[in-house]
Amino acid sequence: MDIKCPQCGGDVKVIEGETFLTCGYCSSAIYIDKSKVVFHYMLKATIDEAGAGASLRRWMAGSSTVKGLENEAKTTKTEFIYFPIWYFKIKQADKELIKIQPASPSPIPGIKSLDIPAGDFRFYGPADVGNPSIKEPSVLYNSALEWLKNEGVDATDVIQSSLVHVPLYVFHYNYGDSPYTAIIDGSSGKIMAAEFPSKQELPYLFVGIGAAIIFFLEGMLMEFPQVLVAYLITAFFVVIAAVYVAEKV
Repeated sequence: MDIKCPQCGGDVKVIEGETFLTCGYCSSAIYIDKSKVVFHYMLKATIDEAGAGASLRRWMAGSSTVKGLENEAKTTKTEFIYFPIWYFKIKQADKELIKIQPASPSPIPGIKSLDIPAGDFRFYGPADVGNPSIKEPSVLYNSALEWLKNEGVDATDVIQSSLVHVPLYVFHYNYGDSPYTAIIDGSSGKIMAAEFPSKQELPYLFVGIGAAIIFFLEGMLMEFPQVLVAYLITAFFVVIAAVYVAEKV
């Protein structure tokens, strides 16, 4: 069986069972879905494992995670994979948008919001064949289109579609007795984590409720301008309490 190359229109011979092909005329990498023939790209990794680890530690030291996580977390395993996505270019109201859908079942948070620079694409080539880091796509093109429809995108608005393998570093780590996983985009350093040791909210809640009660009582019991002075003094101590909690939690 022959198919037409989506780039040059040349005939490409398909052998039964093959899904990854290369056009003999223009050297374009092609992926054959059951319902669609599309270009197949690899996204270049711009950071190595050490750089990904550094990005992870910076994130762990940020304001959304528990204090000291960057020092206390113990990495147990690190993986590098090329994860498959469906990459759609869409034209709506004279604007071009990029939409992403996973091409393999995955709990990766934020995979649809990856910022993918098209300039870093390269065609899938012979050197990639047999690479165990490259995960096979299992979500069909038509299924991805249905997901787009659920997001309000009409199939007629799709002006370009490709299969793209994106580089991801998967870090498994323990904090205390609990295991966690963080995924780092190998092209941008973006951190994706559904669950992680976060700051405890209860101490902040106590500070907030306490401050609200004090402000209420001051407003009920004092007259202006005494109440203004009381508000300023209370606010000062509330800030001190919040800073103390932030340093301890």
